[in-house]
Amino acid sequence: MVGEIIQSDIQLKDSTLEDIAEVALTSLYPNKESKTLLSVKNVSGNSGAKTYICHEGDIPKCIVKITDGDSIMNSHPNTTARVAAATKVMRDHGIAPPILMKGPDFHIERSAGTSVMKDFFHFKCELATPEKLAELLAKIHAAPTNWYAPMKESFLDRDPSLGAILRPMPPHAPCWCLPWSAFDTGMPILGVGNPGMASAKKILELEIETGVYEKVMQCSAFFPESEAAKRQVVVHNDFKPDNVLRDPVTGSLTAIDYDLVQVGAAVMDFGLPFTMWLGSRYTKLEFRKSFIKSYLIASNLPASDRNVNDMMLDCEVNTIVAFPGLLANIYDAEVPLLRGTQHPTAKAGFQASGPQVSPTGIELVDLLADAVQKIRSDGKLINSCLEDGLVMTMFKQEGFGSKSLNSWLKEMQKNRMLRLFGIAETEGADLFVSQHARK
Repeated sequence: MVGEIIQSDIQLKDSTLEDIAEVALTSLYPNKESKTLLSVKNVSGNSGAKTYICHEGDIPKCIVKITDGDSIMNSHPNTTARVAAATKVMRDHGIAPPILMKGPDFHIERSAGTSVMKDFFHFKCELATPEKLAELLAKIHAAPTNWYAPMKESFLDRDPSLGAILRPMPPHAPCWCLPWSAFDTGMPILGVGNPGMASAKKILELEIETGVYEKVMQCSAFFPESEAAKRQVVVHNDFKPDNVLRDPVTGSLTAIDYDLVQVGAAVMDFGLPFTMWLGSRYTKLEFRKSFIKSYLIASNLPASDRNVNDMMLDCEVNTIVAFPGLLANIYDAEVPLLRGTQHPTAKAGFQASGPQVSPTGIELVDLLADAVQKIRSDGKLINSCLEDGLVMTMFKQEGFGSKSLNSWLKEMQKNRMLRLFGIAETEGADLFVSQHARK
């Protein structure tokens, strides 16, 4: 039985590891003086909050999350309210571990187990099989969704101009992905260097001013077509190896880190995996099919070969507009959607600016929409897409005859902006798919 949450007035921002260990120890053993020593490790990602895992010997005991108010992900009241609501839903649904202590700028939750991460792009397959991972994702997607609708409306009310663009869109449109569209805060997630809030706001403003925001958000070519992919579910939005833990006693898996949790189309939870650990660079086709089939079965959905292939194709298309996707703002050295436009995160040698640039961001949307339509209408291209990945297929086939699309892909290759899709920047268009990566 979970006890009451301990309330603390201590602030942990800028604290030492020793200070964090002391507070964590109190949360674990509030009613006794303990001589136990905790080891503390910083396992923070790029979401904004600082995250520390505390071990007692070899056993992970708790996780400390300290809010960083200077980050995009923790600087807006909409984010704070959403994460709080999402965490409660995850906790009530049996996903999130219980909270032990809350403070002004932190909370401590009981550890849900040990890591199943082999490295950033691979799970330990003996601990996290594709079947178990798929079942976990299906369980997340089965959580209640009614908590989100009022929030979504308030997010749309924040900026009437964005609301006017997005409200006509169907619920399964990729524009509803918050880190991608930023309609909740006005601050899309940028690159891994976490550029500041001012830069994020400016990039969104420029995308709106140029018309490319409306263009890409309303582009129906990027919408999923399978019913499984369209379903409205609780989306984790950051389902990857460092966010999954395993109970050493039961062997069950759970997901942590709810900074990006929202409700949206199920396909939103596959765009990131298909670029970061489940894509053709990292896994064989059989592995991906096994994952998708297990997910459909665990979700009580039709799971024929046709159903699996249709879902996988939607996942591949989503790699264009997922928040770490081909058109993502994370490529802030040259934001693809802002080609031809000066922007605050552009870096020397990367920026393509000025009226002579071709293709522009707006033109890119049309080029990629045409490419998706060609793939969906051609069985051989579909098979290539499922085998090699959508972006890799476009790259190998030189933009399907489009000189503009092919030249842009080559430019992205040169600037090291296609590595997530298995394409290295080496001369001769060598593919960055090695035996050690594809497992």
